[in-house]
Amino acid sequence: MLRSVASEYCDCAGRARAADSVYTLVAEQGRGAADKEVFNQIRENMMKRAIREIQYERKPEDNRRQIRHFQEMAKVEREMVTRGKQLSERLNPGRRPAVVGVYTLRCQKCDSFAALSKDIRTIESSHRVILDNR
Repeated sequence: MLRSVASEYCDCAGRARAADSVYTLVAEQGRGAADKEVFNQIRENMMKRAIREIQYERKPEDNRRQIRHFQEMAKVEREMVTRGKQLSERLNPGRRPAVVGVYTLRCQKCDSFAALSKDIRTIESSHRVILDNR
């Protein structure tokens, strides 16, 4: 059974999308391939309308103006991120560096032992887990 549906919007050569053509999607029930194909058809129609508008209905100077606007907005966004980092560093100059070595982690409410720092591992740069040898 076919379980993969291409998501390329403009590459329609192998999908029988010529005028008045018919194609059949063979998919396993409950896998969402049919729904994905419907969404791909909607996206393809949107892409065709957008391409038609850009190529035939808009003036080239309007396109250049809009591209320039998007580029300027992206530049402003990058500058804001950089300034935010600089401001954060300026507002938090006393931020403690990471403590090197083994230390004990305790519950803030009851002060009971929780873990040793050497037992903490980072998975996929975001998840923290404690390895317990018990």
